[in-house]
Amino acid sequence: PLIALATPMPVMLPSAISGGVAYVRDRKVDYKLAGWMLLAAVPMTWIGATVTAYLSPVFLMVLTGIFLIFVGISFIIRGFILKPVEHPVPLNGLVDKPKALLFGAMGGFLAGLLAIGGGIIYVPVIVRLFRRPMKVALATSLAVVTVVAIPGSIRHQMLGHIDWTIAGLLSIAVIPASFLGAKLALKLRNQTLERIFGICTIV
Repeated sequence: PLIALATPMPVMLPSAISGGVAYVRDRKVDYKLAGWMLLAAVPMTWIGATVTAYLSPVFLMVLTGIFLIFVGISFIIRGFILKPVEHPVPLNGLVDKPKALLFGAMGGFLAGLLAIGGGIIYVPVIVRLFRRPMKVALATSLAVVTVVAIPGSIRHQMLGHIDWTIAGLLSIAVIPASFLGAKLALKLRNQTLERIFGICTIV
């Protein structure tokens, strides 16, 4: 279970870089918000990964499943019932620094603990709390994941939780797929992306 949990962690790095290229070209990354979140996320990712050595592997797998279902349902509700974010904050606009640090820390800890990356955690926060459009949230979360994946992967490797053969094979597939996914996302409406994000997370 721990190898299954942590092996995708290093795959997040090439995936985030590949997908991020399309968003960077389209100027969707909120670097200011990403920077403040990373200040707390990087050390907390290391701590979260360290804590996995003291918890039951089965508990971590169940917790991961519950967390993904919760996030998926919340996005399906928002995508089909609630209205899109009104009056979104401009790119690289005002950032609530205490909140960015707080949720950066929370996201980093969960990313290290559950090895699920920042996208699942940061996208809902960036959309609803920081009032960024869905595409900006996806792009900004990828920027955070690109950095967070490094300390998380190093710590999980030190704990012996990563199968590098599987990680390498997955990386070969995710690099082109992530880039194509980002290109497609840029053409879709924000609300459509929220629905897709929610459904795919649950699946």
